[in-house]
Amino acid sequence: VNDMVQYVWGKTQRRGARGRQAVYDAYMVTDSVVAGFSEAFGLALSKASTPAIYDLVAKTISDAVYATKKAKKHYRRRRPSVQFGDTTLIPWDEASHVNSPSYPPSHSAAGWAVALVLSELNPARAEPILKRGYEYGQSRVIAGYHYQSDVDAARLAASAAVARIHTTPEFAEALKKAR
Repeated sequence: VNDMVQYVWGKTQRRGARGRQAVYDAYMVTDSVVAGFSEAFGLALSKASTPAIYDLVAKTISDAVYATKKAKKHYRRRRPSVQFGDTTLIPWDEASHVNSPSYPPSHSAAGWAVALVLSELNPARAEPILKRGYEYGQSRVIAGYHYQSDVDAARLAASAAVARIHTTPEFAEALKKAR
């Protein structure tokens, strides 16, 4: 029931600034992600100006996406737009998603994982950073590509992925360089 309520809510958010943000958030490439977190972080992040943070974000995105792959392959949940024969906020991208699973969304996992890592780098800005990471997931609900429960599961997968990468010396070194 909550998935349906949130799906309808998401459709009401498509016009205006929140809809534009959801479209922006659909482009999950490192350049757009660091730019999307810059205001929340309190610093203009980019490959040129903050290369160590940029590299850490790129690796975090990759790890978070990987953390969703087995569940996607196992559950093969249909996307809400496919389930209901509905359009999304990003119609030019629909064809590439018709046969890809909804649960759990890699975009949402990546946004949340990046938020966790960036909030660790800049704890004074943790609240706006985590809010922005949360918004990445909600953007997928607004766009009509995922159910709320998909996004919630992605945040759990991302949290586990970030906990896991904390055990590696490579992450510790990357975090040190980013600081």
